[in-house]
Amino acid sequence: MAGPRVRLDADDRREQILSAAQRLFAERAYETVSTSDLAAAAGTTRTNLHYYFGTKRGLYLDVLRRFGRLPPPPAASRATGPEEIDRLFSRWLDVVEQNRETVITMVNATNPHADPDIEQVLRDGKRAWEDRLLAVLALPDTRVNRATIRAFQGLVSSAVDEWLRRGTLAKPDVHRLLTRTLQSLPSPS
Repeated sequence: MAGPRVRLDADDRREQILSAAQRLFAERAYETVSTSDLAAAAGTTRTNLHYYFGTKRGLYLDVLRRFGRLPPPPAASRATGPEEIDRLFSRWLDVVEQNRETVITMVNATNPHADPDIEQVLRDGKRAWEDRLLAVLALPDTRVNRATIRAFQGLVSSAVDEWLRRGTLAKPDVHRLLTRTLQSLPSPS
């Protein structure tokens, strides 16, 4: 349970609610988290929660959108060589580790196809990854290259899930898998 309520400015209160919701949604399924749980975890009232986010669903969507901005994919080109890609993935995995709850929240997003808003948030995040990784690898924006990047995204999601949620892979395993796979993607023609 949270401590006594503290008066905060609007941005700090909103951030406090988002952080608490991120933790709760990482720990429990969306359906099992009540607005009372969210307010108590944030050290605020349900009225404040509704004021800032409208509904529990609105808050959940904001948690997912926040994840879509964290963490950005690595920014390098093949010209920088395997060492640079290795270093950049190392930094990216550090950010993933520091934002474990947000990542788990996204991994636990259940049946996004049942909700068009959740599906759109996920689609926007994946599209941003596609754009960024095409640039990282200096690949032309073609249908085949986008499909290749989407396949790589599936690997990223699975590997991070195996590491953070299941515990079957360690961070160095994920690092090695992602860097080697990214380096093996086709070069621009």
